[in-house]
Amino acid sequence: MTPQFRLTEPAIQDIEQIADYIAKKFGLTQSELFLSKLDAKLSNFAQFPKLGRQRDEILPGIRSLHIDNYLILYMPIYAHRRRCRDFPCD
Repeated sequence: MTPQFRLTEPAIQDIEQIADYIAKKFGLTQSELFLSKLDAKLSNFAQFPKLGRQRDEILPGIRSLHIDNYLILYMPIYAHRRRCRDFPCD
């Protein structure tokens, strides 16, 4: 199973606002560069969920990483799949 990540609606809105701000302040190229860096980090989060610094002082289970001047907060959630041949399936 390929590791995945899920963005919450508030996270999507934050990303859009940040990208818009960067585009207005520094140009579209810089905004696209930021989004590329963010995409790479999100892929890393999915593959290596413990990559960031643990931030239990904010909320238990929260981790963080920086991208440029921005702090990314995330929570690893581990999904365990059952196989029908090993367990009764509903």
